[in-house]
Amino acid sequence: MAMRGGSVVALASRLLGAKCFSTEIFVSRLSFYTTEEELESIFSPFGAVKEARLVRDNQTGRPKGFGFVKYSSEAEAQKAVKAMDGRIIRGRLIFAEIAKEHSTG
Repeated sequence: MAMRGGSVVALASRLLGAKCFSTEIFVSRLSFYTTEEELESIFSPFGAVKEARLVRDNQTGRPKGFGFVKYSSEAEAQKAVKAMDGRIIRGRLIFAEIAKEHSTG
C-alpha cells in the first residue's frame, strides 16, 4: 500500500511510539474571570495565536478555569509552555502543557 509523505511519518511515529507534536497547549488553573481575549493577549508574545478558547460549563456558560491556545507552529507552542508553565496570572498559579491528542466524532 502506497502512502504519501505525511502519512508515512505519522504511521512511523505511531509504530515507534514517538510522541506526536502539537501546536495546541492546555492551560489550567485559570481565574474564572479570565476572558478569551485576555488568554490570547497573555499568550501572544510567544507566537501567532490561531485560537484561544476557554472551556465553559454547558448549563451556566461560565468558564471552568481551563482552556486551550493554538499556535501556528510547534516551536511557538513549546516556547509558550516553557515561559508560562508555573506563572502567576490574575493571582493564580497556572499550568501550561502541550495538549494531548484527542479524537473527534
